[in-house]
Amino acid sequence: MPFATVNDHSLHYTDIAPSSTTQSSPHTLIFIHGLGSTQNYYFPIFPYLTSYRCIIFDNYGAGRSEYKPGTETSIASIGKDVLGLLDHLNVDKAIVVGYSMGGMVPTHLASKTPSRVVAAVLIGPVHPSPQVSEVFKQRVPKVQSEGMESMANVIPNAATGPSATALQKAFIREQLLAQSPAGYIANCRAIEHAKPPGYKDVKVPTLIIAGEVDKSAPAEGCRFIYGELGTVEGTKRLVVLKGVGHWHCVEVPDQVGKLVKDFVDEL
Repeated sequence: MPFATVNDHSLHYTDIAPSSTTQSSPHTLIFIHGLGSTQNYYFPIFPYLTSYRCIIFDNYGAGRSEYKPGTETSIASIGKDVLGLLDHLNVDKAIVVGYSMGGMVPTHLASKTPSRVVAAVLIGPVHPSPQVSEVFKQRVPKVQSEGMESMANVIPNAATGPSATALQKAFIREQLLAQSPAGYIANCRAIEHAKPPGYKDVKVPTLIIAGEVDKSAPAEGCRFIYGELGTVEGTKRLVVLKGVGHWHCVEVPDQVGKLVKDFVDEL
């Protein structure tokens, strides 16, 4: 399995080259997943993205990227890992795709290091607020006392839309059980202490995908982010997926995959 050591973090990643049977695009996409998921969250949409180079990794402390207690985990540190992995793979700039907690990273990077970001895709992005902070703060003692089963037994049903299948919920459950409690807690604290990115400083083309019944990153928050972006009108887009909860790429991969493909094709 490929691992890269960046910023003293050992990150498990996958680097998918464009398919030889398609006309390849010059664009490279890098994907950041959310709390409780892994790089596998994105794999259901990859049949739509065969024209591009796609780099996916397990966030530090998630999946196969082992967490070392006492080390920093924050939106800023995840952003540094993204840039470090791009450097490791000799990629100058990329389209940055983020989901949930990871949905804060594209706007963070676009506001801080715009020369590295071609465009941003935000899938169910979390907008930091005192209310959001409290939700994730409350998860910490539960995981400390009951382990990841406390999340795996609840989230697959509570965080999906009404049309989510039993197989999709089982896939979500498996991703949650793949987390170490210490790594999960560290990422909960990253959300708890997160501050809103500099939305007004984001000037790159941006696509936001929201779920109509998403309780973790409600559509209202996505609309707020859309309105705050400094991106020129006509180069930003917000799409709300009817009946979809918080696990967009798992619940409706065909819809999400096509939206991302169409967005990137227009760049």
